[in-house]
Amino acid sequence: ASVTERIVLKNGWVPTRYDLTLTPDLDKFIFDGSLKIAVTINTACSTFQLHSQELSISSATFATVGKTASMKSISFDVAAHVVEITFAETFQPGEGVLSIVYVGQLNNQLAGFYRSSYTDAAGKKKIMASTQFEPLDARRALPCVDEPAVKAVFGVTMIVPATLTAFSNMPEKEQSSTADGKKRIVFLDTPVMSTYLLAFCVGEFDYVQALTQHGVLIRVYTPPGKAVQGAFSLSCAVKSLDFFDDFFGIPYPLPKLDMVGIPEFAMGAMENWGLVTYREVDMLIDPAKASPQQRERVCTVVAHELAHQWFGNLVTMAWWSDLWLNEGFATFMQNLATDNIFPDWRMWDQFGVDILAGALNLDSLRSSHPIQVPIAHAEEVEEVFDAISYLKGASVNRMLYSVLGEAAFKAALQLYMARHKYSNTETTDLWAALGEASKHDVHALMASWTEQMGYPLVKITGATTADGSTTLQLHQQWFLADGSAGDGRLWTIPLITSVNGKAQPIHFMKDASHTLTVPAGGWIKLNAGQTVPCRVQYTPELLSLLATGVSDKTLPPADRAGLLLDTYALTKAGLQDPAELLSLLAAFKDEDNATVWSALSTVLQALDKILVGGSPAIHTSFLNFTARLIALPAAKVGWTPKSTDGHRGKMLRATLIGLVGRFSTREEDIAEARKRFSALVANPSDILACPSDYRTSVFQAVLRWGGPTEYAQLKGLFEAAQSDAERKQVLLALGFSDVSHVQTLDWTTSGAVKLQDFFYPMMSVSSSSKAGLETTWQYFQTHFQRLHTMLATASPSLMDAVIGSSCAGFTSTQRADEVVAFFEAHPLPTNQRRITQIVEGIRVNAAFTSRIEQSGLGKESFWQSLSA
Repeated sequence: ASVTERIVLKNGWVPTRYDLTLTPDLDKFIFDGSLKIAVTINTACSTFQLHSQELSISSATFATVGKTASMKSISFDVAAHVVEITFAETFQPGEGVLSIVYVGQLNNQLAGFYRSSYTDAAGKKKIMASTQFEPLDARRALPCVDEPAVKAVFGVTMIVPATLTAFSNMPEKEQSSTADGKKRIVFLDTPVMSTYLLAFCVGEFDYVQALTQHGVLIRVYTPPGKAVQGAFSLSCAVKSLDFFDDFFGIPYPLPKLDMVGIPEFAMGAMENWGLVTYREVDMLIDPAKASPQQRERVCTVVAHELAHQWFGNLVTMAWWSDLWLNEGFATFMQNLATDNIFPDWRMWDQFGVDILAGALNLDSLRSSHPIQVPIAHAEEVEEVFDAISYLKGASVNRMLYSVLGEAAFKAALQLYMARHKYSNTETTDLWAALGEASKHDVHALMASWTEQMGYPLVKITGATTADGSTTLQLHQQWFLADGSAGDGRLWTIPLITSVNGKAQPIHFMKDASHTLTVPAGGWIKLNAGQTVPCRVQYTPELLSLLATGVSDKTLPPADRAGLLLDTYALTKAGLQDPAELLSLLAAFKDEDNATVWSALSTVLQALDKILVGGSPAIHTSFLNFTARLIALPAAKVGWTPKSTDGHRGKMLRATLIGLVGRFSTREEDIAEARKRFSALVANPSDILACPSDYRTSVFQAVLRWGGPTEYAQLKGLFEAAQSDAERKQVLLALGFSDVSHVQTLDWTTSGAVKLQDFFYPMMSVSSSSKAGLETTWQYFQTHFQRLHTMLATASPSLMDAVIGSSCAGFTSTQRADEVVAFFEAHPLPTNQRRITQIVEGIRVNAAFTSRIEQSGLGKESFWQSLSA
């Protein structure tokens, strides 16, 4: 949306400072607020419009030099979350102070200033309060101009019970006692910042702390008695902050950085300036029990939030249409920082399987959206906290980083930060800085990637070899998941090519057709390293050479994984023969790389979900093929951890055991899973019997092969769990018991599971089997009103997760029509984009199912040829 189309408050004044005093009551779940807003009036006015939601305002005054006026009237636009305070007189341009007294709710919807419950070390239930303001919920804590471009200074005072701790964005300035025995904590002023970055917490905490090399004090606040679980995230934070100080060329500008684990939290984390809040499972690590997956998750989430201290906090997008400037860069920088801290994790290999793959999956739908998405009403931004803003944003940044080189990219970001610190920007400001530093026309390169949705398929239509060179004929077109023809849109594509492992000079493809000449000999890999968000389709001859590179592992891991994911997407879209995909899969029989097996797992499980709805004969042949494919690699890594595993070895074992649990029918595998499960039930602290690396896979397998006894035992493990990480391992498995699907759905929606987590068992039921998916969808429809009420004013992301868990796995047009009809009768406006994407995905699955039925996969001779 252009500036003129944005729906913002039409005031003739701007706030420059908020002085806020809050007194939360953790027994009555309310808070008293006293607010003074210093304003500059630019155009004479008698009315002040502010964003306000679920706040009861009792009085308002406006003071200028020597004069104070009381409000004449107050009106609320509940739908727009706007309060209008009117005075009898008109105030002329100049300075003044708007004072407001009000009461707010400490809600349980994980938004605004809200409450969480937790159990202390003595087993007593306690309440704490914390904030989540992004994107539009600062207005639930204070009347304000809740728009990212309207920055101000915040002075916060908290009045809390003497036994509790309170903190905010800035360090404590002074503390005193009140007449009623509470403590009054005054915090230092914040820098100029957006309302959505304001934060405060009240509760009981332990902490660990450390100084960065550059002298910033970082504290990690944990529930009482769990300080040791903050040590890993503290280490990641210290290293990340120092890395970003150097990379951005501007030291972290606040005197402290606090990180707090919140018992109930809708997102993964929130980058509030100087006070970063986290879902506990994304910050706390039990050093004895943590899986490699959890360590990776914690490190990347910490690095992501700390990157925001610059990208988002110091320099903020002017409007929500450029949300990607925050999220795309933080997601890219989390990888850059984590790779710097833990180079043996091979983060850039994983990037293609996790981040790039997620972006390409969503962006191949016609219901996707551009990175720079037009937004008129701010509420629309709730729908674009998605894989486009985060993952595609990160992917185009990685492409740009690869093309420009680290030195130019780094110099450009330093210029951008220095030029725009404490202010707001649009995408063009970033392109200008990158262009100046690199001497490239960055806008010309990037416009096709950020201003239009989708991405290209680069198709090799011919290859001729002569005089030691191979000439490739290339064609680009819009890649769509359903294989339909696009509209002729084009991209400026960096052609990053490797020939038998040797990197070639980068060329740029701007037109529909292009000729590329490379040295002859061996395999040719376009999009080497998976650095560009595109798909590549090879001729059968070139694909055969690449399959040899897969078998002999001369093709690097990122390219082996990328080739497989591209081939699967092309096959699903009807652009490639399913037989070619299965033949390529057979080439991975000796694969031993964790990242590649992650891609294999994705494809094998996706195929299973498609084939289970079609011909039983084809599905059986596929299951037998998959069992053979995983048997040898799984046997090599085994079930028992080794001292030589390292981080990636543990990841490999976890993936393979997950596949064994899903596809193996061997009695010895079933017995091994049961043995390890029984040992854990007998002694839940026995981490060697059933390591956290693959515990969920064992739970799922045992429930699939078990009955009510195993289900009850797993519920017992949930009750005995000591952390959210352990509870989540159970929640992701409970649905795999066929005899207990409805029981699981009743339990998880009863209030027994935290609001932040209750969709995990729904996801578990629906992903367990065809019957589980059908049961979940039926349950969702039957109990829709109750689920809707549960999430009435919570983040739309929670309802998105529930809807996806309930119906995204279907593979027939009839089910797609059924989903459409249901949501036409039960509209959810803030979830409509996600619903449309799910329906489109179901129709793509249905077409793929039909094509497989008509392919050569029904011939037994084909499957025999794969095992030859």
